Amino acid sequence: MKRSGLVSSLVIFGGALLWMALWTAHGNHAKLVFAQDASKAGDRRPIVIERPPARTIGDQNPTFNGVAIDEAKAEIFFSNDNRSSQPSIQVYPVDFPPTDRVMEPRRRIAGPNTHLGAVCGIGISPEHNEMYYVDNDGGDNMGVFPLDGNGNIGPLRELNVPHGAWGIYLEPKADELFVTVEHVNKIVVYRRTAQGKDDPELRFIQGPQTEMADPHGIYVDSNRNEIFVTNHGHWRRTPIGEGYALFGNGKLALQRGSQSHAGVPESLEPSSGKFMPPSITVYSRTATGDVAPLRTIQGPKTQLNVPLGLYLDPAANQLIVANTGDDSVLFFDSNASGDVAPVRILRGKQTEMKEPSGVAVDTKRNELWVTNWGGHAATVYPRMAKGDVAPLRIIRSAPKESSATGLGTTGTIAYDPKRQEILVPN
Repeated sequence: MKRSGLVSSLVIFGGALLWMALWTAHGNHAKLVFAQDASKAGDRRPIVIERPPARTIGDQNPTFNGVAIDEAKAEIFFSNDNRSSQPSIQVYPVDFPPTDRVMEPRRRIAGPNTHLGAVCGIGISPEHNEMYYVDNDGGDNMGVFPLDGNGNIGPLRELNVPHGAWGIYLEPKADELFVTVEHVNKIVVYRRTAQGKDDPELRFIQGPQTEMADPHGIYVDSNRNEIFVTNHGHWRRTPIGEGYALFGNGKLALQRGSQSHAGVPESLEPSSGKFMPPSITVYSRTATGDVAPLRTIQGPKTQLNVPLGLYLDPAANQLIVANTGDDSVLFFDSNASGDVAPVRILRGKQTEMKEPSGVAVDTKRNELWVTNWGGHAATVYPRMAKGDVAPLRIIRSAPKESSATGLGTTGTIAYDPKRQEILVPN
């Protein structure tokens, strides 16, 4: 999901290691399952290794990912997608004395009743007293909790969404929910009150003309009627309308198969995948189908590197981007297009940023909040900060010296020939 600059070489290296591992495992009589005979080249399936891990390494501290601010109540909401620490939504005060100590949240939604998994994007609606989240790779669902929810509570309602949903945005003008789906290069739009397994989408944006490539962050500008989306750059050809689920019994699971349904067998075809430069694509708020972006920010001058969360600051008329790949926050003119440089950059050792994933502006206090997916911290800066500046204050979910494991950031595997073990990041 991160560190795209090394993806090409890592994939090649990882593939070679995997072949070595599988060949060695085969020689040691590991249990390998071939779904179909290798001679039927058009119908082959991937190899599955049915073996439990010898041991696991986990980070027991919460990691902050998505962020949303309730300015009126002076509260800030973070999503924690770290399964080793139990996925959760954590709520903190916006105002507090600066400290380097670990801070306990005011409220914490977590536990089996919540159905939280790899919770990434998060949004709130003070008007409707609701908070919204999407589950990226854990449950294929979007859930809603009361804004003051706490503890091991069940969602007010849930909606099946395609597997790989990452970003979510509630657009109040039309009362619509916008969800990005990274695996099928898609934006799906639902009614805010949509729920259940088969509640229909209102519309979607998907197809080769859209230029979407592994979309993640999303922001909808209600005044200009525009959608902004960050793209990592991992692209494959996706049929218009494609969406699937790994879990549940809804229509998405039935389309291509899930853990519960076999689905229709698909032959292995030549890959259509390719790596594109990361980008920000902009669409009309009411766009539907395979439509070209209104404009695209892309190229070496942009310095985009695994862009994730984004936010539009209306006062500065600037688009703020969490640039995960090089521990920075980039600021672009909201009308920017093409290969353009940021108007300012927040980056450096003093910022204490590490793999920033979410950004939000507190317009009431003129502050910029950044969640650091790789650093167990949320950092806050002056709204117009730039360069290498220290945070005004920090919320830490672990001691300052603690390091996140970084599992899942490399996109590759390793083989230990001495122990004859395959090491897999999740």
